Amino acid sequence: MSGIARSVRRLVQFDDVISRIMRNTGILVVSSTTIGVLGVITLAVTARALGPAGVGILALVEAYIRSVDLIVRWPPTQAVIKYAARMLEADDREAFSRLVKLSIVIDLVGGCLSGVIAILLGYWASTWFDLGGDGYRYILLAAASLFFSFRPTGIAILRMFDRFDLLAISDTGIAIGRLVVALVALALDLGIWAFVTLLFLQGVADGLVVFFLSLREMRRRGYPRLRSGSVRQALAENPRFIGFLFNTNASQVLRQAVTRFDVLALGLFVSPTIVGFYQVAKRSGKAVQRFGRTLTQVLFPELARMWVRGERAQFDKLIWFITRTTLAIVAIVFVPLALLIPFIVRTLFGVEFLDAVPIVQLQLVAIVINLAGVSFLPALLSMGLDRELMILAILVTIGFAAAFAPAVLLAGALGAMGCHVLFSVFWFCGCMWLFFRQARKERAAA
Repeated sequence: MSGIARSVRRLVQFDDVISRIMRNTGILVVSSTTIGVLGVITLAVTARALGPAGVGILALVEAYIRSVDLIVRWPPTQAVIKYAARMLEADDREAFSRLVKLSIVIDLVGGCLSGVIAILLGYWASTWFDLGGDGYRYILLAAASLFFSFRPTGIAILRMFDRFDLLAISDTGIAIGRLVVALVALALDLGIWAFVTLLFLQGVADGLVVFFLSLREMRRRGYPRLRSGSVRQALAENPRFIGFLFNTNASQVLRQAVTRFDVLALGLFVSPTIVGFYQVAKRSGKAVQRFGRTLTQVLFPELARMWVRGERAQFDKLIWFITRTTLAIVAIVFVPLALLIPFIVRTLFGVEFLDAVPIVQLQLVAIVINLAGVSFLPALLSMGLDRELMILAILVTIGFAAAFAPAVLLAGALGAMGCHVLFSVFWFCGCMWLFFRQARKERAAA
């Protein structure tokens, strides 16, 4: 009888998990859809205000800032979620507060380092990428936002507290503000400086709003003050924290390198106008990719809790449920969207951006592949396979880098986007192989 009771309890808990995931996913899907639409509109406003060459220059400035930030500042979000799951299960509030303080220190040091390095190397970058006479000043202003980069800690706290609604509201509010500023810049014909200023304002808002909301949520729940926490004690309580932080971020740097460094690399081979076409394609696809990131945000805390509790059957069941559901949605949306791309580009960005249409269509293929395997990354991190993910990312990134220059020389921006398709295929296959291999080991050990 007790065995039946345990089975019923596990089933009810799994249903609760599915319900919670669906609720949080629903909140973030609405938010992500809204942000995606607002982002595309903002991109359209920017394109009409600056033209292909202006969009290309702005894209190179943003890509430089984000690339330096990606390399230097290693966000602690995934590591905090991984280790906070055990603390929340045990209701150890003191340990959780110490872990949060450690995360804030990591954000502070990383933000200062990335800001200083971006400024020091900015003049060289502005000359190398031919950003014009004001190029270095563009970089100085945009790089100043890196000193306010506390978003990773805020995201980790709100995800663990199941406050995806606050994440959705804050990100939507920032997207609305960005669109309003862009519309004002277009109406008053303020030129590229207004959009560089917008990059700075968006960076500051992204770095601080979610962070302050998360601290308020901690106070509301009665967590101890962060001043009393000891960073050294937090490291002693979580001995693998730094290793996990290194492995997850090394993997992330390598995976995101193909989406951050590609704009800069393309700028070495083609004119800012071609970079502008490529940026329109990437940003248009980013609106669809938000759905995949939304699922990852919701899944990782749930999967981490399941793995800590040893619920292997429910863990596997959830992975395949999400995979089948995602594939069904992608199958329904893909074909109509692909057919509408020429109309969308002409309507939103104007006829001067029609050369971006095949690049956008190829980007959509890469997105479909990424969405098909969206559940594998949080699953592998929950299983403790951060080192294996890092090795996979190294191998796939090497392949991308080796193919990039020949592909660009052969087919320009279209060749660069083709490399993204290949990267997505190899990443998906590698993640699936790691998951099946670990699942077989778990079954053999049971």
